[in-house]
Amino acid sequence: MNSFKKYIAFEGIDASGKSTQAQMFCDFLKKTNHNVFCTKEPGGTGISKKIRRILLEDRLNPKARFFLFLADRAIHIETLKSYLKRGYVVSDRCLFSTIAYQSFGEGLELRFIEESNLFATQGLLPDVTFIIDIDLDTMRKRLTKRDVIESKGDEFFKRVIEGYNYIADRFDNVFKIDGRQPAEQVFEDIIGIWNTI
Repeated sequence: MNSFKKYIAFEGIDASGKSTQAQMFCDFLKKTNHNVFCTKEPGGTGISKKIRRILLEDRLNPKARFFLFLADRAIHIETLKSYLKRGYVVSDRCLFSTIAYQSFGEGLELRFIEESNLFATQGLLPDVTFIIDIDLDTMRKRLTKRDVIESKGDEFFKRVIEGYNYIADRFDNVFKIDGRQPAEQVFEDIIGIWNTI
């Protein structure tokens, strides 16, 4: 078991299945008798849940949305660091979402986004990130009810996908998984990678 890799994040565009995979991975670690904190961004802690409601319901300009994500992350990081001393953290989204969505998707300056994220997280990056990769057609077929972000057009999500490709190339220990497959096969692929790193 990868005891030295304790912070695991799941990423991908909306409807990729990342939340399902994050929960399946949490259950997998718990079954092997590990202490696991399962969380999500935004909304993983008490105050963060209020921030999440604002982000998903209100129409904000890109800069305001970005700073709310940073606020959530700065609050969340203390909880993550505490749990990492005792076991594993599995997160549905992390700072990589902000790079993909706010920089590539909404056009905010990449270097500023990256530096601000590291400031908010006190330099903490996931040890392993799984990007659940799907195309736009798959996303549109899967989405039934759309929030403010999910309602953005195809050109926006094309840029977000480009952002995730950048992340996969730029950062260590980031793995892309074909999310168009059945959830069970996606999870098998994830565990296959997990057992080799």
